[in-house]
Amino acid sequence: MFSSLLLDEPLLEAIDKLGFKEMTEVQAAAIPQALEGKDLIVNARTGSGKTLAYVVPVLQQILDNPQSLTQAIILAPTRDLCRQINKQCALLAEFTDIKTTIIIGGEDPKHQIKALEKYPDIIIATPGRLLEHVKRDVIVLDAINILVLDEADRMLAMGFSDDVIEIASRCNEESQTVLYSASFNQNKFESLIEDILFEPEVILVDSSRENNENIAQLKILADDTAHKIKLCQYLLKNDEFSKAIVFANKKETVNQISSALQSKDVTNAFIHSDVEQDTRNKLLRSFRKDELNVLIATDVASRGLDIPDLDLIINFDVPRSGEDYMHRIGRTGRMHESGQAITLVNSHEWNKMISIENFLKIECIVRKISALPANFTGPDNQKSSGKSYGVKRKKKKKVKVKSKVKNRLRDKKNIGKRRKPTEKQADQ
Repeated sequence: MFSSLLLDEPLLEAIDKLGFKEMTEVQAAAIPQALEGKDLIVNARTGSGKTLAYVVPVLQQILDNPQSLTQAIILAPTRDLCRQINKQCALLAEFTDIKTTIIIGGEDPKHQIKALEKYPDIIIATPGRLLEHVKRDVIVLDAINILVLDEADRMLAMGFSDDVIEIASRCNEESQTVLYSASFNQNKFESLIEDILFEPEVILVDSSRENNENIAQLKILADDTAHKIKLCQYLLKNDEFSKAIVFANKKETVNQISSALQSKDVTNAFIHSDVEQDTRNKLLRSFRKDELNVLIATDVASRGLDIPDLDLIINFDVPRSGEDYMHRIGRTGRMHESGQAITLVNSHEWNKMISIENFLKIECIVRKISALPANFTGPDNQKSSGKSYGVKRKKKKKVKVKSKVKNRLRDKKNIGKRRKPTEKQADQ
């Protein structure tokens, strides 16, 4: 129970208003440790309540030690995740005077400078843009007492490691650093841990590779893109759901799916890297407010989105990796809600899907739609791993080619002929 924690009344009031009573496993394990000021490494899968697990201690520590300068920085890899964190902070700080600001790319730096000059209590930022302001001396980080890294695994993958280390080095030497990751790997994090953490407590509550029992995971066999589009249309017209996201690997595929669904009167919107940030924000607001219930997206929407009543995920393409799969389906089945994830799999994607299932230690149930049967019913021959046997290509024998000799006239014209001796040579 949150009421068992030593939290100020305004914070407990906000938590109660949001309807949170029981703590999730990661919250129960991490909040007390964070309130003691310890450096932490927390492994928590998406949808487990990790944002609240680090925001609550940050707010309480600011209430305990108010100061006129900025006290806390929360770093996240993407703009959308920063906005999501800021929203959570605002809701939890509703009955306090704590102020936050967002510092991300794609927005006017002049407005950000003005916001920083007001010394907000908490800065929520992407590493690159924040470091730009630091290097311009817009903000000094000496007074930062708390540094939180959310989705640290993603930040490393995106090449932010050096930026994160530099930001951490500029904070107060005694600052508390908390690192959250959905897939903690000791070797990958080794340099980061050595540079920015001091004797951290490691909390491995759950893993991205552990099956989320709140999500029903299914797969439907398909023949090709055209067949997958028909399956999508069928699912979105016949299955019961409140909100759905259809994920594809490429933005061109996203556009194609969106157009095909619109032609069958399935109202939707699409999000990918070519869509302007302002437009993305408007679409996500409409999605949250139930003005729109189907979203087509690339993996830009697979992290940092906490959408209420999102209960259906369709993987139009099999994700590129097990971690991408986990983050996609993690948009549903969050906290104690339930959801369904359906992956469309063709013959070329079979082995990739099996690899994901083996990596995550899951087995997706095969669902068949009688109205749209697939010619592909799975591989004829399978290995013990579930993968299909590949067709071995015969090596082509190297044929020795004799080097061609050019038969030129100039090489032939004197062959077999002896030079006629001159008269002087004959007399001698």
